[in-house]
Amino acid sequence: MSPNKLPKVPLTVIAGFLGAGKTTFLNDLIRGGIPDNSLIVVNDFGNINIDAELIDYRDEQMLQLSNGCICCTLGGTLAEQLAKAMRLRDKPGAVFIETSGVADPARIADIAKVSRRLDLAEVVCLVDASQARRHHTDPFTGETWRAQLHAATRIMVNRLPTDDRTEEAWLIALLRRISSAARIESTDRQASFAAPARASERVGAKPLYHIPVSGGGWTSVSVAIRAPVDAVCLQRLLLDYRDVLLRAKGFLYRQDRAPLQLLQLSGERVSWSPAGERTGRCHLVCIGQAGRRFEALVADLQRLGAA
Repeated sequence: MSPNKLPKVPLTVIAGFLGAGKTTFLNDLIRGGIPDNSLIVVNDFGNINIDAELIDYRDEQMLQLSNGCICCTLGGTLAEQLAKAMRLRDKPGAVFIETSGVADPARIADIAKVSRRLDLAEVVCLVDASQARRHHTDPFTGETWRAQLHAATRIMVNRLPTDDRTEEAWLIALLRRISSAARIESTDRQASFAAPARASERVGAKPLYHIPVSGGGWTSVSVAIRAPVDAVCLQRLLLDYRDVLLRAKGFLYRQDRAPLQLLQLSGERVSWSPAGERTGRCHLVCIGQAGRRFEALVADLQRLGAA
């Protein structure tokens, strides 16, 4: 059969800024049931792919790309891997790509638009409502945050305020201005907001925002911390650098808890949870704005690790 006549494989792009909840959303999809023989592609910004360790779906087709931001490797690793997957005898039933937190989902969706074997199902963008005002006004993160939203066909809002309808209304109105055609839903309340624009309005639309493929001043560092840590001290240290630290995550031991723990920081939220039966190096990955402040954070963490 001609390649042009073969049924296309649906591609879903899962995007969103650092700490927005992409991996949780993907895990929920997997638990809810995805097509047999699905291909899961997880990309993380940094040299250690912690997000891939959090994915429930594991088989020989699990791809862990840790060579940088997906949008920077569009013409290389990602495109080549997908092309190989499409040539397999047992072609994937569907493809799911979880992008890095600073990737441009529009560039990844373009792979499906030019492929004879892929069909773009949707671009889902996760949003942390508690960080929306910061990212919207921040000159460093704002353009990336808005570009991710503008590329979405569906926006999933996490962590909506439970008792502030004014803040909720402001956020939904902002999201609608940025992406007038996307469907907006809440992961917390199973609710939908404001019907999207007609599909015809999307045809020929030009991107309003741009994510620099050079990386735009982002940096990622992995710090080994082998000894059990004082959780309060570590949390205080991370929050002291929240002006340049956008995301932190890692597997660590705590002085006050026996099992290996998963630490996650997003914005001003720090959470700990048991890491289960996972094994591997104890390390903390920090992602943020390159510069002397970030270097000072790394030095403090290295001292903590050495101690």
